[in-house]
Amino acid sequence: MRDRSPGTRARRRALHATVAALGLLLVAAAPAAAAPAVDEVALTGPTAAVPAGASVDVRLDLRAAADVYAYEATLAFDPALLAYDQVTDVPAGGFDDVTTAPGGVTVRHTRLGTSPPLTGDVTTTVRLTALAGGTATVRLADLTLVGSDAATDTRADVASLDVVVTPAPTPTPTPPAPTAPAPSPSDGGAAAPSPSATTPGGADAGTGSGTRTGALSATGAQVAGVLAVALAALGLGAVLVRRRAVASR
Repeated sequence: MRDRSPGTRARRRALHATVAALGLLLVAAAPAAAAPAVDEVALTGPTAAVPAGASVDVRLDLRAAADVYAYEATLAFDPALLAYDQVTDVPAGGFDDVTTAPGGVTVRHTRLGTSPPLTGDVTTTVRLTALAGGTATVRLADLTLVGSDAATDTRADVASLDVVVTPAPTPTPTPPAPTAPAPSPSDGGAAAPSPSATTPGGADAGTGSGTRTGALSATGAQVAGVLAVALAALGLGAVLVRRRAVASR
């Protein structure tokens, strides 16, 4: 049977108040969940113009980080001007993952097991390739930080940078070498020889109706001269024969 005396009720109320006060004291003494934090987020890249086809290194800096157990960063850019190549620098230790799409790349890093969270300056470098001339804007579109107790800090459109890309030079075509035109008779060139008819019984024939041509052919005057010389020689020979006959007598 419960004791309902005034003294008992007073003691019970005092006990309840003590328990409640102790509970509030424990809650106040419990450490609050520590959220991940960074003092500054920055994107840096080339300060001078780069030619189309060159590499573009974009560096993401989480400066003065505290209790960052994992992070996810998404870069966005114009796919007509830039393309993803590779991640060249991440924090030492842990696990890394990359997801790509036209005009974007997402980099993830997380510690493993009981590894301590990241503190201080945390750097990640993403290499892109310049595709065409123009001003390409690279944005840190999304950034999520995860603490060691799974608390998160999500930010959008955190930082950006402009990369100037010069177009690739257009090669100058080489004109073809000039060709000499084929010679023609009107240009003073040698004309093709015309075929000539051959008379039967050529220059070597002894008889026939053909006539000899060439350097050895003789005119009528030349033939007459030769005939006169032959007759004179014949007369001189007759005189000599006659003198010999007289002398032999």
